[in-house]
Amino acid sequence: DDLDWTCPYTGHEFEPVDLVTRRVDLDHIIPRSLRPSDSLDSLVVTFSAINRWKDKRTSWQFVRDEQGKQVPDLPNLHIMDLKRYEKSVQALDKRGHPDDQNRKKRRIERLLLERFEEKAGGFTPGHLTQTSQLSRLGQQVLRKPFEKLPDPPVFVALPGQLTARTRAAWDVLACLADAAPDVMETTTDNEGRDHRTVKHKTEIRGITHLHHALDACVLGLAADRFPNRGDIWRALIERRPSSAQRAQLEPLGLGEFDSSGGFRLNDLPEELKKQLRQRLAERRVVQHVPADMSGIRVEENTRGIVRREDGRVFLRQQKRNTEGLLVVNQTDEPESKVIGLRRADGKGGKLAAINGVRVVADNFGVAILANEKLPPTERFIIIPFARVWDQLKALKARNGDRPLKILRIGMQIDVLTGRYCGTWMVRGVQLNQRAGLLVDLSSPDVITYRLPGKPGAKQNVSLATILNAGLVIRRITLSGS
Repeated sequence: DDLDWTCPYTGHEFEPVDLVTRRVDLDHIIPRSLRPSDSLDSLVVTFSAINRWKDKRTSWQFVRDEQGKQVPDLPNLHIMDLKRYEKSVQALDKRGHPDDQNRKKRRIERLLLERFEEKAGGFTPGHLTQTSQLSRLGQQVLRKPFEKLPDPPVFVALPGQLTARTRAAWDVLACLADAAPDVMETTTDNEGRDHRTVKHKTEIRGITHLHHALDACVLGLAADRFPNRGDIWRALIERRPSSAQRAQLEPLGLGEFDSSGGFRLNDLPEELKKQLRQRLAERRVVQHVPADMSGIRVEENTRGIVRREDGRVFLRQQKRNTEGLLVVNQTDEPESKVIGLRRADGKGGKLAAINGVRVVADNFGVAILANEKLPPTERFIIIPFARVWDQLKALKARNGDRPLKILRIGMQIDVLTGRYCGTWMVRGVQLNQRAGLLVDLSSPDVITYRLPGKPGAKQNVSLATILNAGLVIRRITLSGS
């Protein structure tokens, strides 16, 4: 009724019998692979032959490309020219209940849309954990350099449901076992026999970052093996495809139907799974460590000064405990980690009048001076995240104007020899008065590392020990090599 029983692309009228015989069909104005919505304002009715011909183009793009051409298998129908199409769309009925008016207006806007780009509105931080949303963001970034080409490449954003179904059917989660043994668990059957099984994906998300790499492999393999068609994707997701969907799937050889009509995808070849296991076992991870050293990262609350002694500041702070009662916390910090004691010119700082300071909450990193004869307490310098540039200039002067080696949390390092030989990510740094500077290390892919006996994690490792064993800061490329 919205379209006055008329095909929007040819201007040709259709009848109720055409709906029954499927001579006409529902068409997504914006391809469902780009905008997965079946709302009424996303659809029009057109001839089935046109729906197949339109493929992955928006309605406006389709008319622009095919205007004046004869419809395949329907020689009496032709696609109207673009100007007539735009005029007829503008003239579509907009009357009715306010809900009907809004629906009709949205459909008209989509029919006249030259190019679809997913809007940022409604996007939440939670979407960043969804493969389908990441895929769409990547698609937009990748498309930009090719915009002006006459025949730009096609980018495919596979739905999350399809990749989840594919990942389960191919049983690829076990391919993570060589890289992260914790993804496997031992279960006992009713007869008392033990079996090694892979944990659920939800649990694996808390074990290793490599599940993202595995998802990327599934996306690539699915895009390579499945036709780029939304109707095929919908059929693959169904547990028991309809007879029409079965007719679509059977010629493709993607899987088999069981006696109850259920469909199961063919497994991946074992040689391919072996390659996946080998590549994942390399544990290649890209970690972005921001180079920005501007600003000051301090606690919001001011602490009172009790006394200063041997380069340390003893502080007190009133806080409410969990029961709502005021309690006094007493702490001490090195002078380098507090702000407000004095200005750069030596005069009293802004908080001097109230005898208070703010504590720098984060460290920028650790500077390693080149003079190996210095004791660790003088050779390894923690850099608080406050006036970082000034600190680096002063440290460079102490280093004989030679370049500084800066170790920061999130960096990946290679230890060339000794008991810690291997590739590690720096996860934490702390100063011990007796042992010197200690670092926490883990395999680059490990998520939770602060567990006793955690495989792939080392805590309280002497920085002097790994420096003597040959410490090299890795230069990470986006390929992970």
